Amino acid sequence: MGETLLAPRATHVRGAEFKKRLLQSLKWYPYILVNLIILLIFSVSAWVFMLYLSVHRWDLLGERKFIWFANFSRLANDRIFGIALKNTLQYLLLYTPALSVFSLLIAILMNGAFKGTKILRSAYFLPNVTSIAVLAMIFWRLLSPRPDGPINYLIGLVGIPPQDWLVSVVLALPSLVGVAVWQEFGYFMVIWLAGLQGVPSELYDAASVDGASGWRTHWYITIPLLRPTAAFVLIITTMHALQVFGSIFVMTGGGPVYATTTLVYYLYSQAFNFGKMGYSSAISIVLFAMILAVSIVQGKVLKFDVGLY
Repeated sequence: MGETLLAPRATHVRGAEFKKRLLQSLKWYPYILVNLIILLIFSVSAWVFMLYLSVHRWDLLGERKFIWFANFSRLANDRIFGIALKNTLQYLLLYTPALSVFSLLIAILMNGAFKGTKILRSAYFLPNVTSIAVLAMIFWRLLSPRPDGPINYLIGLVGIPPQDWLVSVVLALPSLVGVAVWQEFGYFMVIWLAGLQGVPSELYDAASVDGASGWRTHWYITIPLLRPTAAFVLIITTMHALQVFGSIFVMTGGGPVYATTTLVYYLYSQAFNFGKMGYSSAISIVLFAMILAVSIVQGKVLKFDVGLY
């Protein structure tokens, strides 16, 4: 009986507290008004229009025809969509582990205090701020399939025959992964460095006193304490992998024979090469659902919101 009487009162108290906090925060809303308007105009409105288009057939010129969920039904029988989905997942499985591990190793090396560290950090970050068009031109030359191409020449010195790289059905996608890792590892190196420098130095001192080697120190102290950073890196790299577009657009155009056609490139192609705006909108929604589901699962597994200290 007592609990029944107290429940309305507790609800009233929580409601009053919420109202008080809302009134206190109103004075800050004008400062975010411009960003809020931009968000509503360029993001929310675009999403609403995309949802609207996903149930219509429209070629940008004629009238929009309402077709219910025919665009989504068509995806199940679209062979190229299946190839794009497979390529996207394959890119994810290659890109995320390679970029995460490589950038972590570089961050561990750069975390030491030795001469030239700042110069090296800047040099490693430089590809991240370089246009993908510029990087594409550089790597198109490096990955030339000719026997005298730079990479083919170097591997030829150790007896490996020339490879077709970007024109090979097997090697084209891994080659793009290599380009992406080279472009982005500097950014994630900085993220890992922030995590490394947040690890208490007392733990390393205690490990040193106990006679732990450098490898054992990193394995039992550094890596476990980098869990929040690792969760962030894995979620962001996964989102990048599922949305890859620039390097494919510039370097391969989705070829050869759809070997590098990913979901984002496919929806772009359907929208702007063939004018199928409704169908591309349906693909966008499926892609968004994939990213959201994978991010939620990663957050739960890696416990992104759980602190360590």
